[in-house]
Amino acid sequence: MTVAAATAMYTTVGTGMLTLTGVVFSLVFVMVQFSSAAYSPRLVTFIARDPMLFHAIGVFTATFLYAIAALAWVDRNGSGGAPMLSAYVVVGLLIASVAVFVGLVQRLARLHISNVLRFTGDFGREVIDKVYPPLPDSEAAGPTEDFRRLPLSQTLFYSGPPRAIQSLDIPTLSALAERSGGIIEVTSAVGDTIVESTLLLRVYGAQATLSERALRKAIKTGTERAFEP
Repeated sequence: MTVAAATAMYTTVGTGMLTLTGVVFSLVFVMVQFSSAAYSPRLVTFIARDPMLFHAIGVFTATFLYAIAALAWVDRNGSGGAPMLSAYVVVGLLIASVAVFVGLVQRLARLHISNVLRFTGDFGREVIDKVYPPLPDSEAAGPTEDFRRLPLSQTLFYSGPPRAIQSLDIPTLSALAERSGGIIEVTSAVGDTIVESTLLLRVYGAQATLSERALRKAIKTGTERAFEP
C-alpha cells in the first residue's frame, strides 16, 4: 500500500468514526430522554444499561484510536510504505463497527410502544416466577396471622435518606428466622418508598436477637425502583 493511499484511508476512517460516534450517541441520549417522559424512568434506565451501548462505545473508540495510531506508522522513518497488517486490522474494526451499529439500531427499536409492552410483560412474568416459585407441596402452607400472637421480640426501622426497596433476599431472611427460631414479618414490600423511621420488619417469637446489620443487608434499597428481583 502506498503512503498516499494509507494516509487517506486512515484519515477517512478516523474522522468518520469520530463523527459517527458523536451523531449516534447524541441521538441515543435524545431518544432515552424522550422515552423517559413517555415511559417509566426505571424502564428506560434498564434499557440504557444494555451492554450493546457500552460495546458500541468500545468498538467505535477502538476503531478511531487504532486508525490514528496506524497513521503515525505510515512512512515510518522514511520507509516509503505502510504496514499491510494495520490496514487489515482497520478494515476489520470498521466492519465490526458497522455490525455493532446495526445491532444498536435494532436494540433502540425496543423503545417502540408495542415492543416496550411486550418486554415489560415478559420480564415481569420472569420476575414473578423467580420471586414467587411454586411450592414443592401444594398442601404446604406458610404461617397465618396467628403468628402475631407470639411475643414481639424485635422490630427494625429504616434510618437514612428516602429510598425505594428494590429487592428482598428471601433465602437470607428465611435462614435468619430459622436460626433464631422465630418468624420474620416484612412490612414493607418491594417498590415501596421508605423514609426515616419507616417500619421495615418485625420478628416474632425469636429465641435470640438477630443482627440488625444482617437484616438490613437482606433488604436492598436504591434511589429508584428497579425491575430486577
